[in-house]
Amino acid sequence: MIDRYEIERKLARVLSKDLRVELDKLLNYLGDPPNFANVPYEYWQNGWKDIQADVEPVLMEAFLESAEEVMLRFEFGVDWDAVNTDAANWARVHTESVLSDLFRKRYDFVGENVARYFEEGWSISDLARRLRVWYDPVRAEMIAITETTRAVVEGERFVIAQLEKESDNKMIPVWSTANDERVCLICGERHGKEITDGIYPPAHPRCRCVVVYRLPKPKERAR
Repeated sequence: MIDRYEIERKLARVLSKDLRVELDKLLNYLGDPPNFANVPYEYWQNGWKDIQADVEPVLMEAFLESAEEVMLRFEFGVDWDAVNTDAANWARVHTESVLSDLFRKRYDFVGENVARYFEEGWSISDLARRLRVWYDPVRAEMIAITETTRAVVEGERFVIAQLEKESDNKMIPVWSTANDERVCLICGERHGKEITDGIYPPAHPRCRCVVVYRLPKPKERAR
């Protein structure tokens, strides 16, 4: 059985380490006093690729383990080479999307805070503390939980699509939460309901919801 929490922890460790490195690199570029123009534009465009090399394999692992679990649950086999190819492609494209977007947002955030350094008379330590919000372990954990959920769901959906194609049955996806006091209003309203709008977990940062698939009942097949 897939251990999602272990994958989350692994991804959080990788991200936490890499983000610390990126913060040190950024502060070194900025200098003291900081000059935003010192940061090469290439860094904002491609600096995330160093992190991608560490993150992508973990997301691919989550996708593959999830896909395998669905195969075992329904006793259904698929071309494992095809699963591996799809997992690799999805992990690469999705990791690029997440990390490049992260760097674009930090471009604005860093620029704004460098300006405030001069406007409000901060020290370089004040600036570093403000920037650390985007590079701390809490942020790394949030990304890890969210993207592990996404990878698990995508791995399941790939195998389910193959199963539907082979069996000529349309599987019924049902949203499932932990159903405890930590469930948010967004996901709580979806718990136990069929997914009919094409929206799958994660519904928000730190979402740990899952999708439970079931075979259609005879009268549902006849629809």
